[in-house]
Amino acid sequence: MIHIFIGTKAQYIKMAPVIRILIKQGCKFNLIDTGQHAEITLRLREEFKLGKPIFSASRNSNINTLTSAFRWTMRYFLLGIFKPGWLRERVFLNQKGICIIHGDTLSTLISLLLAKRAGLKVAHIEAGLRSFSYFEPFPEEIIRIIAMRFSDFLFAPSDWAYNNLKKLKSKAKIFRLSNNTNLEAVKNALEKAPQEPPIALDRYCLVSIHRLENLFSFFRMRFITNLLISLSTAMPIVFVQHPATIVQLRKFRQLTRLQKVNNIHIYSLLSHTQFIHILKGAQFVITDGGSVQEESFYLGIPCLLMRTHTERQEGLGKNVLLSEFDPEKIAYFLKRYPEFKINSNLDSVSPSTEIVEVIRNYA
Repeated sequence: MIHIFIGTKAQYIKMAPVIRILIKQGCKFNLIDTGQHAEITLRLREEFKLGKPIFSASRNSNINTLTSAFRWTMRYFLLGIFKPGWLRERVFLNQKGICIIHGDTLSTLISLLLAKRAGLKVAHIEAGLRSFSYFEPFPEEIIRIIAMRFSDFLFAPSDWAYNNLKKLKSKAKIFRLSNNTNLEAVKNALEKAPQEPPIALDRYCLVSIHRLENLFSFFRMRFITNLLISLSTAMPIVFVQHPATIVQLRKFRQLTRLQKVNNIHIYSLLSHTQFIHILKGAQFVITDGGSVQEESFYLGIPCLLMRTHTERQEGLGKNVLLSEFDPEKIAYFLKRYPEFKINSNLDSVSPSTEIVEVIRNYA
Protein backbone atom coordinates (compact mmCIF):
# COMPACT_ATOMS: atom_id res chain seq x y z
CA MET A 1 0.00 0.00 0.00
CA ILE A 2 1.13 3.54 -0.75
CA HIS A 3 0.34 5.96 2.07
CA ILE A 4 0.52 9.72 1.47
CA PHE A 5 0.75 11.70 4.73
CA ILE A 6 0.49 15.49 4.25
CA GLY A 7 -1.30 18.44 5.80
CA THR A 8 -0.16 21.88 4.60
CA LYS A 9 -1.07 24.06 1.64
CA ALA A 10 2.33 23.68 -0.03
CA GLN A 11 2.33 19.91 0.47
CA TYR A 12 -1.06 19.51 -1.20
CA ILE A 13 -0.02 21.71 -4.12
CA LYS A 14 3.22 19.82 -4.71
CA MET A 15 1.82 16.34 -4.06
CA ALA A 16 -1.30 16.81 -6.20
CA PRO A 17 0.62 15.92 -9.42
CA VAL A 18 1.85 12.69 -7.76
CA ILE A 19 -1.67 11.78 -6.63
CA ARG A 20 -3.00 12.43 -10.14
CA ILE A 21 -0.45 9.99 -11.57
CA LEU A 22 -1.43 7.35 -8.99
CA ILE A 23 -5.11 7.80 -9.89
CA LYS A 24 -4.33 7.68 -13.62
CA GLN A 25 -2.37 4.45 -13.22
CA GLY A 26 -5.07 2.87 -11.05
CA CYS A 27 -2.85 2.59 -7.97
CA LYS A 28 -4.40 2.16 -4.54
CA PHE A 29 -3.26 4.74 -2.03
CA ASN A 30 -4.22 5.98 1.41
CA LEU A 31 -4.38 9.77 1.68
CA ILE A 32 -3.85 10.95 5.27
CA ASP A 33 -4.30 14.58 6.38
CA THR A 34 -2.58 15.88 9.51
CA GLY A 35 -4.99 18.80 9.77
CA GLN A 36 -2.25 21.45 10.04
CA HIS A 37 -3.93 23.67 7.41
CA ALA A 38 -7.41 22.13 7.60
CA GLU A 39 -9.49 24.98 6.16
CA ILE A 40 -7.07 25.60 3.32
CA THR A 41 -6.44 21.96 2.40
CA LEU A 42 -10.17 21.25 2.26
CA ARG A 43 -10.46 23.86 -0.49
CA LEU A 44 -7.36 22.51 -2.23
CA ARG A 45 -8.73 18.95 -2.29
CA GLU A 46 -11.84 20.31 -3.97
CA GLU A 47 -9.81 22.45 -6.40
CA PHE A 48 -7.55 19.53 -7.37
CA LYS A 49 -10.34 16.92 -7.21
CA LEU A 50 -8.33 14.66 -4.88
CA GLY A 51 -11.22 13.26 -2.86
CA LYS A 52 -11.45 12.94 0.91
CA PRO A 53 -8.58 11.49 2.97
CA ILE A 54 -9.35 8.15 4.63
CA PHE A 55 -8.04 9.56 7.92
CA SER A 56 -8.06 13.23 8.79
CA ALA A 57 -7.37 15.09 12.01
CA SER A 58 -9.16 18.08 10.51
CA ARG A 59 -11.26 20.24 12.75
CA ASN A 60 -11.91 22.76 9.99
CA SER A 61 -9.34 25.20 11.38
CA ASN A 62 -5.71 26.13 10.88
CA ILE A 63 -2.72 26.07 13.21
CA ASN A 64 -2.02 29.82 13.40
CA THR A 65 -0.34 30.33 16.79
CA LEU A 66 2.67 28.85 18.59
CA THR A 67 0.41 27.59 21.39
CA SER A 68 -1.95 25.76 19.03
CA ALA A 69 1.05 24.36 17.09
CA PHE A 70 2.59 23.02 20.31
CA ARG A 71 -0.65 21.37 21.45
CA TRP A 72 -1.29 19.90 18.02
CA THR A 73 2.27 18.52 17.76
CA MET A 74 2.22 17.02 21.27
CA ARG A 75 -1.11 15.32 20.56
CA TYR A 76 0.44 13.47 17.62
CA PHE A 77 3.63 12.61 19.48
CA LEU A 78 1.64 11.11 22.34
CA LEU A 79 -0.58 9.25 19.88
CA GLY A 80 2.48 7.72 18.23
CA ILE A 81 4.10 6.77 21.52
CA PHE A 82 1.15 5.35 23.45
CA LYS A 83 -1.28 4.09 20.77
CA PRO A 84 0.74 2.32 18.06
CA GLY A 85 -1.99 -0.30 17.58
CA TRP A 86 -4.68 2.34 17.04
CA LEU A 87 -2.27 4.15 14.74
CA ARG A 88 -1.65 1.10 12.56
CA GLU A 89 -5.36 0.28 12.38
CA ARG A 90 -7.04 3.69 12.02
CA VAL A 91 -4.42 5.72 10.19
CA PHE A 92 -2.54 3.13 8.13
CA LEU A 93 -5.42 0.62 7.76
CA ASN A 94 -3.24 -2.29 8.93
CA GLN A 95 -1.44 -2.03 5.60
CA LYS A 96 2.32 -2.23 5.27
CA GLY A 97 4.11 -0.49 2.41
CA ILE A 98 5.63 2.95 1.88
CA CYS A 99 4.55 6.24 3.42
CA ILE A 100 5.28 9.33 1.32
CA ILE A 101 6.06 12.49 3.28
CA HIS A 102 6.93 15.88 1.87
CA GLY A 103 9.05 18.91 2.63
CA ASP A 104 10.04 20.40 5.95
CA THR A 105 6.95 21.36 7.97
CA LEU A 106 5.57 20.18 11.31
CA SER A 107 3.39 17.83 9.25
CA THR A 108 6.59 16.35 7.78
CA LEU A 109 7.95 15.65 11.25
CA ILE A 110 4.66 14.19 12.51
CA SER A 111 4.17 11.97 9.46
CA LEU A 112 7.75 10.67 9.72
CA LEU A 113 7.29 9.79 13.39
CA LEU A 114 3.94 8.06 12.95
CA ALA A 115 4.96 6.15 9.82
CA LYS A 116 8.12 4.86 11.50
CA ARG A 117 6.15 3.98 14.64
CA ALA A 118 3.77 1.95 12.47
CA GLY A 119 6.71 0.07 10.94
CA LEU A 120 6.49 1.59 7.45
CA LYS A 121 9.20 2.53 5.00
CA VAL A 122 9.30 6.31 4.42
CA ALA A 123 9.88 8.20 1.17
CA HIS A 124 10.82 11.87 1.56
CA ILE A 125 9.89 14.10 -1.38
CA GLU A 126 11.85 17.34 -1.88
CA ALA A 127 14.84 16.02 0.06
CA GLY A 128 18.29 17.56 0.01
CA LEU A 129 17.31 21.23 0.34
CA ARG A 130 19.49 23.08 2.86
CA SER A 131 19.88 26.64 4.09
CA PHE A 132 22.78 25.54 6.36
CA SER A 133 21.38 27.75 9.14
CA TYR A 134 19.42 26.04 11.92
CA PHE A 135 17.37 29.16 12.65
CA GLU A 136 16.80 30.49 9.12
CA PRO A 137 14.27 29.11 8.46
CA PHE A 138 13.19 27.74 11.83
CA PRO A 139 12.09 25.04 12.48
CA GLU A 140 12.15 23.90 8.85
CA GLU A 141 15.92 23.42 8.58
CA ILE A 142 15.97 21.15 11.63
CA ILE A 143 12.92 19.20 10.45
CA ARG A 144 14.37 18.53 7.00
CA ILE A 145 17.63 17.24 8.50
CA ILE A 146 15.67 14.82 10.72
CA ALA A 147 13.51 13.71 7.78
CA MET A 148 16.54 13.09 5.57
CA ARG A 149 18.33 11.14 8.31
CA PHE A 150 15.48 8.75 9.07
CA SER A 151 13.73 8.24 5.72
CA ASP A 152 14.35 5.16 3.59
CA PHE A 153 13.95 6.79 0.17
CA LEU A 154 15.05 10.32 -0.66
CA PHE A 155 13.92 12.19 -3.78
CA ALA A 156 16.12 15.17 -4.70
CA PRO A 157 14.63 17.78 -7.09
CA SER A 158 18.00 19.11 -8.33
CA ASP A 159 21.70 18.29 -8.68
CA TRP A 160 22.46 20.62 -5.75
CA ALA A 161 19.96 18.81 -3.50
CA TYR A 162 21.26 15.43 -4.68
CA ASN A 163 24.84 16.37 -3.78
CA ASN A 164 23.70 17.58 -0.35
CA LEU A 165 22.17 14.15 0.26
CA LYS A 166 25.35 12.41 -0.83
CA LYS A 167 27.32 14.44 1.72
CA LEU A 168 24.99 13.24 4.48
CA LYS A 169 26.21 9.69 3.82
CA SER A 170 22.72 8.43 4.48
CA LYS A 171 21.86 4.75 4.18
CA ALA A 172 18.67 5.70 2.33
CA LYS A 173 18.22 5.09 -1.39
CA ILE A 174 18.65 8.44 -3.17
CA PHE A 175 16.93 9.37 -6.42
CA ARG A 176 17.62 12.42 -8.59
CA LEU A 177 14.43 13.80 -10.10
CA SER A 178 14.28 15.87 -13.28
CA ASN A 179 12.74 18.79 -11.35
CA ASN A 180 10.49 19.68 -8.43
CA THR A 181 6.84 18.57 -8.60
CA ASN A 182 6.00 22.25 -8.08
CA LEU A 183 6.84 22.73 -11.76
CA GLU A 184 3.96 20.43 -12.72
CA ALA A 185 1.66 22.22 -10.28
CA VAL A 186 2.42 25.55 -11.98
CA LYS A 187 1.85 24.12 -15.46
CA ASN A 188 -1.43 22.54 -14.37
CA ALA A 189 -2.59 25.88 -12.95
CA LEU A 190 -1.73 27.74 -16.15
CA GLU A 191 -3.77 25.26 -18.18
CA LYS A 192 -6.92 26.17 -16.21
CA ALA A 193 -8.85 29.41 -16.14
CA PRO A 194 -9.23 30.73 -12.58
CA GLN A 195 -12.71 30.52 -11.05
CA GLU A 196 -12.58 34.28 -10.62
CA PRO A 197 -10.81 36.65 -13.02
CA PRO A 198 -7.28 37.77 -12.08
CA ILE A 199 -6.72 41.11 -10.37
CA ALA A 200 -8.14 43.98 -12.43
CA LEU A 201 -4.89 45.96 -12.41
CA ASP A 202 -2.59 46.53 -15.35
CA ARG A 203 0.52 46.93 -13.22
CA TYR A 204 1.11 45.68 -9.69
CA CYS A 205 3.49 44.10 -7.21
CA LEU A 206 2.45 40.82 -5.62
CA VAL A 207 3.30 40.22 -1.93
CA SER A 208 3.18 37.02 0.15
CA ILE A 209 4.73 36.81 3.64
CA HIS A 210 4.22 33.86 6.00
CA ARG A 211 7.44 32.40 7.43
CA LEU A 212 7.77 32.10 11.21
CA GLU A 213 11.13 33.88 11.43
CA ASN A 214 9.42 36.93 9.90
CA LEU A 215 5.96 36.66 11.45
CA PHE A 216 7.23 36.49 15.03
CA SER A 217 9.70 39.34 14.65
CA PHE A 218 8.24 42.79 15.35
CA PHE A 219 11.26 44.41 13.70
CA ARG A 220 10.84 42.43 10.46
CA MET A 221 7.07 42.87 10.25
CA ARG A 222 7.40 46.61 10.79
CA PHE A 223 10.25 46.69 8.25
CA ILE A 224 8.08 44.93 5.65
CA THR A 225 5.08 47.14 6.43
CA ASN A 226 7.16 50.30 6.01
CA LEU A 227 8.57 48.93 2.75
CA LEU A 228 5.11 48.23 1.31
CA ILE A 229 3.70 51.60 2.36
CA SER A 230 6.65 53.35 0.72
CA LEU A 231 6.40 51.23 -2.43
CA SER A 232 2.65 51.85 -2.72
CA THR A 233 3.30 55.46 -3.78
CA ALA A 234 4.83 54.14 -7.00
CA MET A 235 2.77 51.02 -7.73
CA PRO A 236 -0.38 49.18 -6.61
CA ILE A 237 0.34 46.31 -4.24
CA VAL A 238 -1.60 43.03 -4.08
CA PHE A 239 -0.93 41.56 -0.63
CA VAL A 240 -2.16 37.96 -0.33
CA GLN A 241 -2.21 37.20 3.40
CA HIS A 242 -2.07 33.84 5.14
CA PRO A 243 -4.24 33.48 8.27
CA ALA A 244 -1.13 33.49 10.47
CA THR A 245 0.10 36.66 8.74
CA ILE A 246 -3.10 38.48 9.61
CA VAL A 247 -2.82 37.37 13.25
CA GLN A 248 0.72 38.70 13.60
CA LEU A 249 0.14 41.93 11.69
CA ARG A 250 -2.77 42.65 13.98
CA LYS A 251 -0.75 41.74 17.06
CA PHE A 252 2.07 44.11 16.06
CA ARG A 253 -0.46 46.84 15.09
CA GLN A 254 0.68 46.88 11.47
CA LEU A 255 -2.49 45.60 9.81
CA THR A 256 -4.39 48.86 10.33
CA ARG A 257 -1.49 50.81 8.85
CA LEU A 258 -1.67 48.71 5.67
CA GLN A 259 -5.47 48.87 5.48
CA LYS A 260 -5.39 52.66 5.51
CA VAL A 261 -3.36 52.80 2.28
CA ASN A 262 -5.61 52.92 -0.79
CA ASN A 263 -2.97 51.51 -3.12
CA ILE A 264 -2.46 48.36 -1.01
CA HIS A 265 -5.07 45.70 -1.88
CA ILE A 266 -5.32 43.02 0.81
CA TYR A 267 -6.67 39.56 -0.05
CA SER A 268 -7.13 36.41 1.97
CA LEU A 269 -5.64 33.23 0.50
CA LEU A 270 -6.62 32.62 -3.11
CA SER A 271 -7.02 29.37 -4.98
CA HIS A 272 -3.74 28.02 -6.30
CA THR A 273 -4.91 28.53 -9.88
CA GLN A 274 -5.79 32.17 -9.29
CA PHE A 275 -2.56 32.86 -7.39
CA ILE A 276 -0.41 31.48 -10.23
CA HIS A 277 -2.27 33.58 -12.81
CA ILE A 278 -1.83 36.69 -10.64
CA LEU A 279 1.86 35.90 -10.14
CA LYS A 280 2.30 35.54 -13.90
CA GLY A 281 0.86 39.03 -14.44
CA ALA A 282 2.87 40.78 -11.70
CA GLN A 283 5.70 43.22 -12.39
CA PHE A 284 7.56 41.54 -9.55
CA VAL A 285 6.90 39.63 -6.32
CA ILE A 286 8.01 40.25 -2.74
CA THR A 287 7.90 37.04 -0.73
CA ASP A 288 9.55 34.92 1.94
CA GLY A 289 8.09 31.66 0.59
CA GLY A 290 10.28 28.97 -0.92
CA SER A 291 7.47 27.73 -3.15
CA VAL A 292 6.82 31.24 -4.47
CA GLN A 293 10.55 31.61 -5.12
CA GLU A 294 10.37 28.48 -7.27
CA GLU A 295 7.17 29.58 -9.00
CA SER A 296 8.62 33.00 -9.85
CA PHE A 297 11.64 31.24 -11.38
CA TYR A 298 9.46 28.95 -13.52
CA LEU A 299 7.52 31.99 -14.77
CA GLY A 300 10.54 34.31 -15.07
CA ILE A 301 9.07 36.92 -12.70
CA PRO A 302 11.48 39.18 -10.72
CA CYS A 303 11.46 38.14 -7.07
CA LEU A 304 12.65 39.96 -3.95
CA LEU A 305 13.13 37.30 -1.29
CA MET A 306 12.62 38.67 2.24
CA ARG A 307 14.95 36.26 4.02
CA THR A 308 18.56 36.03 5.15
CA HIS A 309 18.99 32.42 3.98
CA THR A 310 17.18 30.19 1.52
CA GLU A 311 17.20 26.41 1.10
CA ARG A 312 16.53 26.68 -2.63
CA GLN A 313 18.79 27.59 -5.53
CA GLU A 314 16.08 28.30 -8.11
CA GLY A 315 16.46 31.78 -9.54
CA LEU A 316 19.35 32.96 -7.33
CA GLY A 317 21.59 35.25 -9.36
CA LYS A 318 18.94 35.34 -12.10
CA ASN A 319 15.41 36.54 -11.30
CA VAL A 320 15.68 36.21 -7.49
CA LEU A 321 17.51 38.59 -5.15
CA LEU A 322 18.02 37.44 -1.55
CA SER A 323 17.38 40.67 0.36
CA GLU A 324 18.96 39.76 3.71
CA PHE A 325 16.85 42.72 4.91
CA ASP A 326 19.58 44.99 3.58
CA PRO A 327 18.07 48.39 2.60
CA GLU A 328 20.69 48.93 -0.10
CA LYS A 329 19.98 45.56 -1.74
CA ILE A 330 16.25 46.16 -1.57
CA ALA A 331 16.59 49.65 -3.07
CA TYR A 332 18.77 48.22 -5.86
CA PHE A 333 16.12 45.61 -6.71
CA LEU A 334 13.21 48.07 -6.64
CA LYS A 335 15.07 50.49 -8.89
CA ARG A 336 16.17 47.86 -11.41
CA TYR A 337 13.60 45.05 -11.11
CA PRO A 338 12.89 44.92 -14.90
CA GLU A 339 16.47 43.68 -15.32
CA PHE A 340 15.61 40.64 -13.16
CA LYS A 341 12.94 39.40 -15.56
CA ILE A 342 14.02 36.20 -17.36
CA ASN A 343 12.50 33.72 -19.79
CA SER A 344 10.14 31.18 -18.30
CA ASN A 345 11.52 27.77 -17.30
CA LEU A 346 8.53 25.49 -17.85
CA ASP A 347 10.41 22.32 -18.76
CA SER A 348 8.42 19.45 -20.30
CA VAL A 349 9.31 16.88 -17.62
CA SER A 350 7.24 14.91 -15.10
CA PRO A 351 9.02 14.32 -11.78
CA SER A 352 5.74 12.96 -10.40
CA THR A 353 5.81 10.12 -12.91
CA GLU A 354 9.41 9.38 -11.86
CA ILE A 355 8.39 9.27 -8.19
CA VAL A 356 5.47 6.95 -8.81
CA GLU A 357 7.61 4.58 -10.88
CA VAL A 358 10.10 4.21 -8.02
CA ILE A 359 7.45 3.93 -5.31
CA ARG A 360 5.50 1.27 -7.20
CA ASN A 361 8.64 -0.82 -7.63
CA TYR A 362 9.33 -0.80 -3.90
CA ALA A 363 5.77 -0.79 -2.55
